[in-house]
Amino acid sequence: MKQTPADIHIRDARSDDAERVAVISEAAFAPLRSIYRPTGATIARQAERAQTGTRLVAEIDGEIAATVQYDQHSDHLHLIGLAVHPDYQRRGIAGCLLEEICQRAILLAQPAVVLVTIKETGNVPLFEKLGFRVTHEEVATWCVSETYPLLHDVKMERVVL
Repeated sequence: MKQTPADIHIRDARSDDAERVAVISEAAFAPLRSIYRPTGATIARQAERAQTGTRLVAEIDGEIAATVQYDQHSDHLHLIGLAVHPDYQRRGIAGCLLEEICQRAILLAQPAVVLVTIKETGNVPLFEKLGFRVTHEEVATWCVSETYPLLHDVKMERVVL
């Protein structure tokens, strides 16, 4: 059942959300681990970065169903780690989180929202449907794969101003 935006409540994460956010991220990214795994150094950087960005959560009926983080750069907001728990996928929640970040970009006078995804996950067409376009592609060096000899980082951008 697709949720309507009225059913989905987006808010800034609180410190007491950390455990549920970790569960959601683990569950959402588990299927991708057969495609890629971050290196140890990357995991350490991600843990450090988690303390500096702004994290949002999406709730349905008071239950956290999804999360995403973003940080502000001089000319864009950078979206990081969009994760929707598998029990809540395909209900429009990711789109609602992305719309909230785009609205925040507008309020901050940032012209674009940028993200990087691994091409081999198949996520590029999904983000294109949500208004993003590919701006750059290169070999990913921050992760490894037992399935693919090379992985590719795809930088995508959605212009909001």
